Amino acid sequence: MTTDRFPADRLNRILTAVETIEESLGVLARKQRLSRDEYKSDSDTRDIVERRFVKMTEASIDIGEELVKHERGHPPASNPESMRALGEIGVLSSTLAEEMAQGARFRNVLSHTYGRIIDNDVVYNALQDLERYQLFVQAVRDYLDTIGALDD
Repeated sequence: MTTDRFPADRLNRILTAVETIEESLGVLARKQRLSRDEYKSDSDTRDIVERRFVKMTEASIDIGEELVKHERGHPPASNPESMRALGEIGVLSSTLAEEMAQGARFRNVLSHTYGRIIDNDVVYNALQDLERYQLFVQAVRDYLDTIGALDD
């Protein structure tokens, strides 16, 4: 772990990303109440859920890139690698790092597919399991607290 002070502009970027994740988690938690059939039959809801997953994962990736750059001095090679690197530097457990790397790949699928190509059952299943993102936010807050970035 580096002893360098965390730059304020990068910390603000991370905290904004954390807020985005938390806001998206709130929206998605409300959508969890829908049955699978209700979800699959409502295209507006599907659009909201898919977009929130993309935003939430992009915010997670931004956090990963910032933290890895801070610790290693250079950004990770890919979006999934940013999550794995967080495991390597001790921000995330190895299990959570791999779950978040899978989330980064899921984001790519949602960003680059459309219409009937998207498997609505896969998205609905992901909607029912938001814990990885909740744990991610807590781990990031714990890390920032540990390095004293939140003391200022």
